[in-house]
Amino acid sequence: MKKVLLVGADGMLGGELKERLEKKYEVTATTIENLDITDRQAVLNKAKEVNPYFIINCAAYTNVDGCETHEDLALSVNGLAVGNIAEAAKQENAILIHISTDYVFAGDLPIDKVYTEDMAPNPVSAYGRTKLVGEENAKKAGKYYILRTAWLYGLGGKNFVKTMLRLSKEKDEISVVDDQHGSPTSTTTLCEIIEAIMEKEPEYGIYHSTNEGFTTWCKFTKKIFELGNIKTKIKAITSKEYKEMYPQSSNRPTNSQLSKDKLKNVGIVPTNWEKALEEYLKKELE
Repeated sequence: MKKVLLVGADGMLGGELKERLEKKYEVTATTIENLDITDRQAVLNKAKEVNPYFIINCAAYTNVDGCETHEDLALSVNGLAVGNIAEAAKQENAILIHISTDYVFAGDLPIDKVYTEDMAPNPVSAYGRTKLVGEENAKKAGKYYILRTAWLYGLGGKNFVKTMLRLSKEKDEISVVDDQHGSPTSTTTLCEIIEAIMEKEPEYGIYHSTNEGFTTWCKFTKKIFELGNIKTKIKAITSKEYKEMYPQSSNRPTNSQLSKDKLKNVGIVPTNWEKALEEYLKKELE
């Protein structure tokens, strides 16, 4: 049974991944409580103790607006700490699987275009900048998979779907941005992609890893309400209007559409976002 060191098992993605991997691998899971990833020696010691085949990094500072005001903290967790994990992977000759984001791109491509893995990153937010440093550091592992995901939601932790479900109970009408495009991605789909990568071990590199298909936040909300049989009204607004309502908010990419062709070329086909959402809501609304 292959050994896995799973970093960030207390997060939304890490929690679900731990549960799934334990059926097939010998998993050592760390949380913010028992491993400080910014402590280089602690990370190297942990890896030495476990001697894993895979190291999976699900730890991140993901509060996008928070990163704008705490960029030093975000850099330390999302950027520099990944260097420690990559060094540990190299030390143990382990394969590193690192989770990154669509935010490494500016998000200003025309809407009829998609981002491919070979396009040059150009982040415009603190979150994107710190995650890009993390990507560069992850590559130092030598044997690595960087999986860029977007619009992630799941059963554990805060996410957009839960926020909309909560607001639908509190308000008669919700304003949602309708000019930002991307792929809502369930943690379940991302877990399936990670497991497939672990089984197939395709060529090392970056893989865009989201659900199939594209939508906007507004249309995503409409789908949530349709599937949840919720009658709350939805008002479509522009990013500019949203920024006027919440001036302290970080700039969000207009185009977060990531091409999945590279994944498909190695035989990994992600579920359509609508189907994934339906599966998720069955559990969430139980």
